[in-house]
Amino acid sequence: MPRLIKSAAILCTLVFYPLYADEPVSYSQLLSNYLSHISTLSGKFEQNTSNDHDSTVYSGEIWISKPNRFRVDTISPSLQSLVSDGTDFWIYDEELEQVIVNKLNLDLSRVPILLFSSNIDKIEDSYEISGYADEEGEYFLLQPVSETSLFQSLALEFHDGIPSAIKINAVTGQMTTINLEHIEVNEHIPEERFSFDVPDHVDVIDDR
Repeated sequence: MPRLIKSAAILCTLVFYPLYADEPVSYSQLLSNYLSHISTLSGKFEQNTSNDHDSTVYSGEIWISKPNRFRVDTISPSLQSLVSDGTDFWIYDEELEQVIVNKLNLDLSRVPILLFSSNIDKIEDSYEISGYADEEGEYFLLQPVSETSLFQSLALEFHDGIPSAIKINAVTGQMTTINLEHIEVNEHIPEERFSFDVPDHVDVIDDR
């Protein structure tokens, strides 16, 4: 399972405040509104993944486009690529000299990156959603409804309506924070960005 999708980051204790003092807030509706206005997203990321024994920092670039297309290239400390054309999903690890191909799993509770690239009309079917706001931004806590989810909780942070961080607490106890930087929303991304050309001399495991 790819590290970006499988890894997780725990949230500190949160004090929840309404986003609007005089009226109740539907955090699921607010989050749906934010996500529905994103057709493409691209930028850089830094990911910190930790467990009881150590932590590792990854960095790279990310591209997302509806419907269900994404590419995540981890550049440091080694080259890895996660690529979806909306139907198939490639996982490439340069060090292992290996490519794994699967059909894309469209379950939002197991593949949280799809929150940014899929139809999110039924987001409440997958998550219980709460949130709060402060002077820095708006924050959403998503707790999967499914008992087969790979994580216990997922948090999204927005500044001025633009996603700036993803935090996940995995069921394994592994924790990950993914900080998004230089984010561009609704800019054109070439179709070929979401296709994957298998490098020469690598093993291909086709599980489709």
